[in-house]
Formats: sequence, C-alpha cells, structure tokens
Amino acid sequence: MSLNFKIVFKIVFILIGNYLNSQSLEIPKNIKTIILKNSKSSSPFIYFGDQIELSFDDLDADEKNYYYQIKHFDYMWNPSKLYKSEYVEGFDDIRIKKIRNSFNTLKPYTNYILSIPNDDISLKVSGNYSISIHLSNGKKIFEKRFSYINNQTPIQITISKSNTIDNIKTDQKIKINLNCIDCTKIYNSSSRLKVIVIKNYNWSNSIVIEKPKFIFSNNLIYDDIYFPGGNEFLNFDNSKVNSTSYKIYKSTLTDIYNNFLVEDRERTNNIYEFNPDINGEFLINSNNNYDLDIENDYARVHFNLKTNIINKKNNVYLLGRFNNFILSDNYKLKFDEKTQSYKGSFLFKQGFYNYKYGYRNSLKPNTINYFEGNFWQTENLYTVLVFHKKNNEKYFKLIGERSIKSLNIKN
Repeated sequence: MSLNFKIVFKIVFILIGNYLNSQSLEIPKNIKTIILKNSKSSSPFIYFGDQIELSFDDLDADEKNYYYQIKHFDYMWNPSKLYKSEYVEGFDDIRIKKIRNSFNTLKPYTNYILSIPNDDISLKVSGNYSISIHLSNGKKIFEKRFSYINNQTPIQITISKSNTIDNIKTDQKIKINLNCIDCTKIYNSSSRLKVIVIKNYNWSNSIVIEKPKFIFSNNLIYDDIYFPGGNEFLNFDNSKVNSTSYKIYKSTLTDIYNNFLVEDRERTNNIYEFNPDINGEFLINSNNNYDLDIENDYARVHFNLKTNIINKKNNVYLLGRFNNFILSDNYKLKFDEKTQSYKGSFLFKQGFYNYKYGYRNSLKPNTINYFEGNFWQTENLYTVLVFHKKNNEKYFKLIGERSIKSLNIKN
C-alpha cells in the first residue's frame, strides 16, 4: 500500500501518567538543589556521547554514603523489557565518590556529584532513563529522569496561535514535520512510531501522538496539537544573598539569610504582559563565589501570594524545575488569616529561579491548577521526541529530538 498522500484523520493523544506516578516520592527535606545536566546545558535531553552529570546537596552535612542505580524505560515510562546488561556497560549500585563539604557558608551542607560515563558504567542504548539515589540500607532517596538520544531524524516544528474559536486567545498550536528519506522504514505495519511533545521540560505537561495526520514518502506531518499557553514564569534572584535585588525587598540575617519577596498576585484575569523567563528553570550563580557547588550559601526565601478567590480546601504549592513541578509538601504554602494570603518560606541555594503557584483542586485531585491564566502570546519551550520500535525488537529507540521556543508566534 502506497504511503503517498495517505491521510490519517485520527490523532490519538495520551497523557503521560506513569511519569507523574514515578515522581510522587517525597524527597527528604535535607536534599536540595538536584541538578541533572549535560556538558552544554541543564537540558534533560542528552545526546549519545555526551557527559551526564547529577549533583545534589545534603543539608545534614554528615557525608553519608549514597549509591546510584540506573534503569531504562519505554516512551511511556514503563519499565524496559531489556536486561540491565543490555542497556549499560559495567555495573551500577556504586557509591558516589565525589563528595565535598560546603566552604564558608552559614548553612553547612555536603555536595555530591555523579558523572556518567565513568570508570564503572556507561550507557549502551538510547531511550528514557532514570538515576535513582539510595542509602546503603537500600532506602530510596530520590530519582531523576532523562532521555538519551541517538539523533537520526530531522524534525521541523512550527508554533502558531490556535485556530479554534473557543481557544484562539489562550492556546498554542504545534505542527511537526518529520523528514525521512524513506518514511516506510520507520512508519509501517511491522514497527511502531511514537511522537511526544513536552512543554518546558515538564513531562507532566506532555502529549503522546500515536499517528501522523498526513503521510508522504519522505515526510510525516503531525498537526492540530494544542497546548494552553499558560503565562510567563515568576522569578527571583538571590545570587547576592545578603542584599535586596529584583523581587527581593528585604534581606535579614538570623541563623541564615532571609530573603523576603514582594507580594505576588493571581494573574488569571489579567492581560498578558511579557516578562522574560527561563521557562521554569533555575541557575545556580553568584557574583562573589568561585566554586558555586560548595561556596554558594542557602537562604530562607519568603513567598506571599494574594489570590482573587480564597478556597481553603485547595492546598497551594510552589512549583518549578527545582522540584520537578510536583505538588510537594516540602513546598506547601499556608493560608494566613491576618493578611488573607498564602505564605511559605523555603530554602534555596544562591541563584536565579523561575516558579509558579499551583493547587490541587479538591474535586479533581490529579489535576494541577495555576493562578496565572492562559495566553497564546506566552513564550514557552517545546521539545519533540521521536521513539521507534520494530515489532521484533525489545525496546523503543529514541531516534530524534528538537527543542524550540514559541517566539514570534504566527497568527
């Protein structure tokens, strides 16, 4: 059957629930500033041959022995059918060896850094992976996930304003063009092809597309993919931990520095205002320190949110890449009767942070709601991943990746 100009009308969208379930483990309060990055950026999408680095701080500052394990997953974050020896070279369950204590900080901590590949282990195949950290007694502390890519498929992405009447002012429309020399080699009856779109590195805000809308001999077209635009992230900069800066109107010293942010207000009914952000990311930086891993201090950052409608049944949380966009009790705000606002204070290492406020609706406990509104003009970062598996193969290969910002959106 010829693939030329064949039209597939039905696009199946599947929300990724497995990722949310896997990230539900509450990270201990003593573990902070978990960073997974490659040699060029903090992107969790890492290319074959690149270095993977995972770092974190333990505020107990007692030089615990932490061990790591690596696991392979399919495109839906289901456990892989591969044996460990099929996706790693060497051995895991090895103690993290690079351990350093903080230097000249008010808040003591121990910094841990794990690099892969190392003398003990390297990765053999593409796909989704996790690095889980545990103690010597086997107790799991946290897990960090990433995608390992053997980039073989050119991808073109076009972002435009929604063309549906109901969502024309709120949504963004994604169109994807997979360029393949012979599309029959990756899209046919004897193989499976999955395309995933992820917004702002947040897997809980992602879509799996099962079928292309148009199929040509050298192009697969995926169209009519819609995401709510959301709003620009809020941010603060406490790289100068002992002074005021953008959004920090007061800094005091008790046991550690306290940074007080100006009051945030709900933006649901506001008009759109451009506010440059880094799409939920955070950057550890300082103007005075040389070795940021161990010289940057921690400050207690105080947040204050004023909402339009108060519903005390809804718990309000702070969200960002610093906590995997998870509704965590470690970042839960409390309602202040006196000020009629939600308040909370949390420890943050010196740096620049993006954040939003979210809540779990008491009627829809699995849904994250935000106090921000949706605007088609919002600048977002979209990532497209392409997974492929032949029917006689045991795992989905990750054969393509492209990330693009929604700048200069077409009407």
